Amino acid sequence: MYQILYAGFDTLDIAFEATLPQETLDVLEQARNLAEASQKEEPVKIGRADGTFLIKPHGQRGGFRYIVTNGPTGAIFSIKKNATNPNDWNLFVSVRALCLLTKGYDGTKTWLHDTLAGMGFTVKSHSVNRLDYAVDILAPDFRLDPNCFVTPAQSKVGMFWSKDTLLDDDGNKAQAVMRGHNFESVTIGKMPNRQVIVYDKRRAAIDLKTPYWFEAWGIDKDDPGARVWRVEIRAGKGVFEKKLLKRPLLAIEAIFGDYLRDTANQVRYVSPRNDTSNVTRAKLNPLWRLLAEHLAKLPKSSDPALPEARVIEIIRQQRHDMALKQAFGNLLNALLLNGISPEDISMELPLLAENAATTYVNDLGHYLLRKKATEIAHRLGHIIQK
Repeated sequence: MYQILYAGFDTLDIAFEATLPQETLDVLEQARNLAEASQKEEPVKIGRADGTFLIKPHGQRGGFRYIVTNGPTGAIFSIKKNATNPNDWNLFVSVRALCLLTKGYDGTKTWLHDTLAGMGFTVKSHSVNRLDYAVDILAPDFRLDPNCFVTPAQSKVGMFWSKDTLLDDDGNKAQAVMRGHNFESVTIGKMPNRQVIVYDKRRAAIDLKTPYWFEAWGIDKDDPGARVWRVEIRAGKGVFEKKLLKRPLLAIEAIFGDYLRDTANQVRYVSPRNDTSNVTRAKLNPLWRLLAEHLAKLPKSSDPALPEARVIEIIRQQRHDMALKQAFGNLLNALLLNGISPEDISMELPLLAENAATTYVNDLGHYLLRKKATEIAHRLGHIIQK
């Protein structure tokens, strides 16, 4: 029996007519110059906003010189250099999926409003560029078959097999990604218009190393029979421009439920059509029927699926384990390059590691070591254990 394990908004991209004080822009410019020099993200304090932001050493097309992030459960803020004109779209915000997962949709909107105010932005208006809704369904016996999709006549249906597991579409046709002899992902449509993607979310969570999803779903990561398939309905600004003169959130929210239901009706996944040549008579697959039932009574709000602190702890532990493995892997390389035999390493690793650490401190010096550790602590500030 199929079961919905999670449903909620997964992407929110918004452009803002907004300004920043010149003194804040000066701070961003100084931090950007430091990031360029080091070719690493650098910490920067913006206004009175809580926490430390990281600024990237590069900009983004569209005139955005400053790209700033505030952690895996935050957002990406793209800011123009001369963001003092109230009539320019000086800010573009891409909310991270983990922000929506840990705060819920309503909580994310409140958080974004408060964060922008704390950063010092004066917002004149906004315009939604993209909004995605995802439904994760436990379907152990489901097998994805591109031939079972029924799409509008204007949608080009063609097959594209790829060895990679990128989930983003790059063409206005149905695309399929395979692993072995099984389809792993099918995408129909093209952004920034309507796009529907069905993919093996359990496999993606393992490949992309995002284990917090298994806690959100309440299933065992090591159970290969607990297959989770995601149906993601995406709406780019092209969808909204056909219906609205402007694209404020309230107007988008008013039409979004109907958009989801219409999309799930126009792009359908049916049972194998061997028994009928008339696609209108083909029965909906149980997975799609469950999706339609959920969208028919779409909840007006979504609660957080996992506490933010728990997600941060999972990420912190994951980074810790990875860093430890890399550190000892590099140490083994160094010891072998220094002429120490594998037998001696296995017998004397604690002593050899202590000697290597002592040599490193002596060569670098305590001051530079503390400085280096402080820089790393700033970059890990969003997930570091307090």
